[in-house]
Amino acid sequence: MRKLLALVLAVIMIASLTSFSLGEEKVTLNFQMWSDEQELFDKLIELYTAEHPNVTINMTCTPSNDYGTKLQAVVGDADMFGISSPPGLAEYVNKGAVLALDDLIAEKQTDLSGIEGIVDSIKIDDKVYGLPYKTSSWVVYYNKDLFDAAGIAYPEGDWTWEEYFELAGKLTSGEGSDKIYGSLNFQPTSMWWRVPGNTRKATNPLNDDELHAWMEAAAYCKSLSDAGYQPLYEDMASDAGADYAGNFLQGKYAMFYTGDWAIEMLNTAIRNGDGQINYDIAPLPHWEGDEPVTVGAAGLLMVTSTTKYPEIAYDFISFCTGAEASKTLLAMDYFPAWQDENTIATYCEGKLAPEHIEYIVNQTIISQVPCDALYNPAANICKEEVSLFLLDEQDIETTEENCKARILEEVVNAK
Repeated sequence: MRKLLALVLAVIMIASLTSFSLGEEKVTLNFQMWSDEQELFDKLIELYTAEHPNVTINMTCTPSNDYGTKLQAVVGDADMFGISSPPGLAEYVNKGAVLALDDLIAEKQTDLSGIEGIVDSIKIDDKVYGLPYKTSSWVVYYNKDLFDAAGIAYPEGDWTWEEYFELAGKLTSGEGSDKIYGSLNFQPTSMWWRVPGNTRKATNPLNDDELHAWMEAAAYCKSLSDAGYQPLYEDMASDAGADYAGNFLQGKYAMFYTGDWAIEMLNTAIRNGDGQINYDIAPLPHWEGDEPVTVGAAGLLMVTSTTKYPEIAYDFISFCTGAEASKTLLAMDYFPAWQDENTIATYCEGKLAPEHIEYIVNQTIISQVPCDALYNPAANICKEEVSLFLLDEQDIETTEENCKARILEEVVNAK
């Protein structure tokens, strides 16, 4: 028995020494993510651990509505976590919960060429705290049949918000149940109204100039309704107003703008027989005199400041945000943050609808939201006040004044 025990201990010791000599210490990492992303990261974890059999990644997924609350409670026990947009990153950096990655990026000589623009836009105090794995791109969706019926050329290439307004007027016709609207709007409690302001690179209402650009964007959107070119916002206030894809599929709206995710929504609905419109996409308009851009928000991955394995945790998130992982995102209908010629070609390949799918990937994308921990509460104030304006309960001057006063009192002075 003693001889057997001695033999077993010897084997364990040799195995242990061999493991350390090969750099294959068994490591378990804890990863927090929201449930919508589970299928994607199940696959990415499978691919990563196949190449790193000594690493186990335990992913905990929480429903989206509860993720923010759950993450606050458990982030200290995690090694990596995801966040849906840059303001959330800033909140956790302020809490000291996120590891700065600059030294690891330099040490590992990580190739950031495909995500460099987004990485630069989310730096805090000139440091990198997160890497983007996905992003989005906004475009205009339009009903080709309604353009054909009106004898109007399709929008393409470089165009302006002024031209969008003019086209919406030309495409509006009829009355009552037979009315065709040139543009489709959204619920007054949504924040789609700020997108024309975003194309002016106005993304942060904590800055007075950018807040003013938001107010001008809200006024522009309401002017489309006041002119009769899209429904009144009060008519979109119900839950039905949130179903923009379903509304567009009714064939009564010529144009609307939203993100790339609507392509899958529309194509699936059309395949299922829930609408048979002939649609395409155009670039997002810009204001006269401004450079053409579109907007998006990146999903991000971070390493916690409390992890015992910063190098391995970083290796995993850099894999998930790199060129190789982008192939998996593309195969699963995600729009990867990593952009290069191969990514763009693969994204466009084989897609029959919309015809001009390349507009999703060939525009300059700027972040729709800033990397500012105070952004979310400030934006929520703007959403509340602008909804009153869209519903004709206050004018735009009062709306801007209320936003400024409330942001100062409830956000800036309360921090």
